[in-house]
Amino acid sequence: MHSAKAGERWAFRNLIGVVSAISLALLTTLPNALAQGSFSGAQQSSPFNQSDAADAGISSVPGSTAEDSNFTYGQEDEEDGVASASAPRAASLADLDAIMNQTLQQYYVPGGALAVAHNGKLVYARGFGVANLRTQEPVTPNTLFNLASCTKAISTFGIMRLVEAGKLRLDDTFYNVIGRPNLVRGMSADPRVAQITIRQLLHHSAGWNDDSGYVKAGNEVMRLAPNGLPFSEAIRVLLATPLDYEPGTQAKYANGDWNLIKYVVEVAAQRPYGDYLQEQLNSIGIHDMCEESRGLIRGQASRYAGYPPRVIPGGQRTVPLMPDFGNWMASAVDMVKFLTAIDGTRMQGISYDSFQQLIAPLPPPMKNNPNGSHFGLGLDSVRMTPQGVTFSKNGGKPGVHSQIIHLPNNTDFCVLFNGGSSPDGTDANPMTAVKSIRQVLNNVKEWPNTDLFPNYQ
Repeated sequence: MHSAKAGERWAFRNLIGVVSAISLALLTTLPNALAQGSFSGAQQSSPFNQSDAADAGISSVPGSTAEDSNFTYGQEDEEDGVASASAPRAASLADLDAIMNQTLQQYYVPGGALAVAHNGKLVYARGFGVANLRTQEPVTPNTLFNLASCTKAISTFGIMRLVEAGKLRLDDTFYNVIGRPNLVRGMSADPRVAQITIRQLLHHSAGWNDDSGYVKAGNEVMRLAPNGLPFSEAIRVLLATPLDYEPGTQAKYANGDWNLIKYVVEVAAQRPYGDYLQEQLNSIGIHDMCEESRGLIRGQASRYAGYPPRVIPGGQRTVPLMPDFGNWMASAVDMVKFLTAIDGTRMQGISYDSFQQLIAPLPPPMKNNPNGSHFGLGLDSVRMTPQGVTFSKNGGKPGVHSQIIHLPNNTDFCVLFNGGSSPDGTDANPMTAVKSIRQVLNNVKEWPNTDLFPNYQ
C-alpha cells in the first residue's frame, strides 16, 4: 500500500512537471499583452485526476466559537516596494503563472485563483486547476471561494460605513451601542466589560482570549442549552464571563471579538448583518459576494483536504456564540475590487479619515510588533515603509486558504486556494506562495495600461 501511494505521488509530480513546462513554453510565445494578464480567462489543468478524489467527505475540524480558526502565515520578512536583489531586475506578471502552478503541484491543491490590481486597474486575473474534482469544473476569475477570516475585513468595512453615517463611533463602548443586557440569573459581569469599545473589538484587544475566556463562555452556553442559544441570549453568558486582561492593554488575535462586531453592525444598522453588508458591497460595485450558506452555492469552489484529496462538506456550522454566522464567499477579482475601494485607488469606498483610522497604530499602552507591524482595524498586519503603507489580512480553515494584500506601490492582490496537503495527508499551507508573488509584484517595471475590471461586472 505504501509503495502504491509513493507511485501515485511520483506520477503526480511528473505529470504536473510536464504541464508546467508546457504552460511556461506557451507563455514565452504569447504576445506581451497576453502574458501581462489581458487574457484573463486562461485555465490550467487540474493537478489531480478525477479518480483521486473521494466524495465520501471528511468533517470540518471543530473550530473556536468564531467564524474560523484563522491560520497564521507569519509576518513579512522583506521590504515592500524595493526591488529584491535575488529577484530579476524586471519581472513580468506572466511569472505569476509559474508560481501558482508550482504551488498547486507542491501542496496538492485542486484549484486556486489570483487577481492583481495596480493603481486601481485590474491587470491580472487567472484561475488555476479545478473548483470541483468530481465534475472537473475549472477555476475561473469568477469562482467563489470561502474567505474564512478575510471576512473580518468585510465586517470592518461595514463598521466604517456606519461611522461615516453617524450611527456609530469607534470609541463608543459596546454597552453604549447594544444597551446593557440583562445577565443570566445568578451571574455577575466583570465591571471592566463596560469599558470595552468598538475600536478594541476591531483591534483584538477587548479582554477575552480565544483559548480561555471565549472557551469558558462557549462551554457555559452548551451547559445551559446543548443545542445552542439565540445570539441575543448567548451574549448574556459571554458578558458574564471574566475577562482575561484589561481591555485595551494587549492585542491578541481573538476570533470571538468578531461575534460581538456582527452584533454591533446589526444593532447600529437596525438591519440583519448580511443584508446591510450586501448593500454596502453593492455600492462599491461588488454584486456576487455573498455569505456562506448551509449548502453549496452555485459557482463555489469545493473545499478539499488530505491526499488523495477528500471533499469537505460545504456550508457553515452553528457553534455557541455564533449561530448562523459563517464566512463570506468571494472571487479573487471581487476581493481586489474591494481593496481598491478601501485604499482609494479605484474609488473612494471609505473616507480618507476612515482609511487613516483603519491603518493607525495601536493606542497606548499597546506596542508594535518587533518588525514594526501592528494590527489594523480588522487587519492582521499594517506596516509603514519608506515607500508607503502595506497591509494584509489572511484566513484559513480546513480546505480554505485566503489572503488579501496592499503593497506600497499601489498594488493590491488576492490569492485563494481550496485545499493544501502534505504527501502524508496532513494539512499544509500553500500560502508560502505569497512571498514569491510579492517579490514579482515589487519588481514589475512596466504595468499594462488596460483595465480588466469591466470584464467582471
